[in-house]
Amino acid sequence: MNSIGKRQCPDCGSSRLRKKDSFLRTFKHHAIGLNKSVLLLKTFKFQCYDCKRYFNQRFQGINPYQRVTEPFKEQVGLRHHHGTSKRTTASDLGVGEATVERYYHRYLTLQSNESKNASCPKVLGIDEKHFTKKLGYMTTFANLKTHKVYDVTLGRSEASLKDYVLKMPDRGNCRVIVMDLCDPFRNLARKYFKNAVVVADRFHVVKLINKHFLKTWSMLDEEGRKSMGLISMMRRHEWSRFNPKSKERLIRYLESNPALKVIYEFKQELMKLILSRVSNKKQAEPLVEQYLKMITQLQESKLGPLVTLGNTLFDWQKEIVRMWRFSKTNSITEGLHRRMEEVLDRAYGMRNFNNFRIRVKAYCG
Repeated sequence: MNSIGKRQCPDCGSSRLRKKDSFLRTFKHHAIGLNKSVLLLKTFKFQCYDCKRYFNQRFQGINPYQRVTEPFKEQVGLRHHHGTSKRTTASDLGVGEATVERYYHRYLTLQSNESKNASCPKVLGIDEKHFTKKLGYMTTFANLKTHKVYDVTLGRSEASLKDYVLKMPDRGNCRVIVMDLCDPFRNLARKYFKNAVVVADRFHVVKLINKHFLKTWSMLDEEGRKSMGLISMMRRHEWSRFNPKSKERLIRYLESNPALKVIYEFKQELMKLILSRVSNKKQAEPLVEQYLKMITQLQESKLGPLVTLGNTLFDWQKEIVRMWRFSKTNSITEGLHRRMEEVLDRAYGMRNFNNFRIRVKAYCG
């Protein structure tokens, strides 16, 4: 029953009421500055003429059987969310530590529910992350425009994500999906995001090239591959800043391995091409021709890792070419994964995925 407007019986809805008694009720309210505050309200006890039920007057912003107001609960949850310990919060606001925990869970749930029916982002980032040994991997959906988490869900296969994706509101609004070179994610995007184009993530393409290059290096010179100093220099771009002594050491090593030198120079040219940026179709045309030519050279080589790399780049050619036009990458999603790790570290690990999801949406959403 509301204290403002027409008074009604909460049981039968009748407005034929009789005032039986009055008394004072005290409620804890949110602090004003550094001072605690309480509300002292005169409350009436009513009897309904129709159903003969007795009940006490109810107030907006105060739930039944509560001795605190909703703003006070929000203040407790917000204060703990911003880093104040449960003990300090409980001591300052005059409540128990268990009450702080309960109000904080309520605060997180309300924060999570605010984005419950949010529309699918126009620029969506999809990436996987390991959760626990028992539950396996989860998939993160990030809004790359706002740099926030849209949602997280368990699973990373097409079958496990299908039901979740079908329930996403306004999937037709999505225009760009950025992902690593993961076939299940690409199949999912093609089937259920009809208006979106898939763009490969630049970081993962560079990582893939370095991975197969290092495998090829192991085949040609297994001993040299074990040198940590050479690994660092061989993985870096040739236009990076090198220490003069390190640069000289790298040149001497490549001169002593002519076959490896040819592959190293080819890898540097491929890296320059992959990291290119264009603003229109005309600028992209010569780069596409060069890209297809280099893929053919990789596929025709007699080294297994380079053939595998060429086949992968050919299979993802459209997504990689689109990468030159779009500036958004999944580095935003990887950064959000780092914040998720902080959530897990703060809780010393979590096994309940629903609790983890609520906290992620409150901290990163």
